[in-house]
Amino acid sequence: MSDSLCVVSSSQSPRRRYPVEYKRQVVQESMSAGASIARVALAHGINANQLHNWRWQYRRGDFGPISQGPLLLPVQIAAPPVSTPRQPAKIIDGQDRPAISGVELIFPAARVVIHGAADLPTLRCLIQALRE
Repeated sequence: MSDSLCVVSSSQSPRRRYPVEYKRQVVQESMSAGASIARVALAHGINANQLHNWRWQYRRGDFGPISQGPLLLPVQIAAPPVSTPRQPAKIIDGQDRPAISGVELIFPAARVVIHGAADLPTLRCLIQALRE
């Protein structure tokens, strides 16, 4: 333990008081990469629950300003890829509307995949039949 540790006697049992600098040092040690709170607490002869309490107080700012600010990472934002304009579907013999090619319909009772051209009246009829 630290030489700057103060022991205050009371009628029941001695109570240890730790200086703020010591608490800050132990908390910062526990926050280093790969550190175990239980191991750090054991190395300093304190209870892990006490160290958890000190960490909470440290984050709250009770031990003075936190020396290290948040870690900022460089970020690059790329422009979204330019999509090629879609070609309209071809008109099938004598129809005034374009045909739909490659359709997948998912219903609670069925899943229908249509490859190739399918005209709108046929799709409407299929959808009505599957909804019933």
